[in-house]
Amino acid sequence: MKIVTIIVLVAIALFILLPILSGNARIPTSMSATEIGHFIGGFASYWIDALKSALSAL
Repeated sequence: MKIVTIIVLVAIALFILLPILSGNARIPTSMSATEIGHFIGGFASYWIDALKSALSAL
């Protein structure tokens, strides 16, 4: 059971950290709507591009 928990936590961390580490989603410096919107937009565009790349390879 502990192994499954660790695997799930690592998967969640990668899901969140990959867009940030790649530079697509900058961490918001304030809680303004514009900053949050840029973060979510970068996050979404990273995963959309990743899915497009993965599906085009098939």
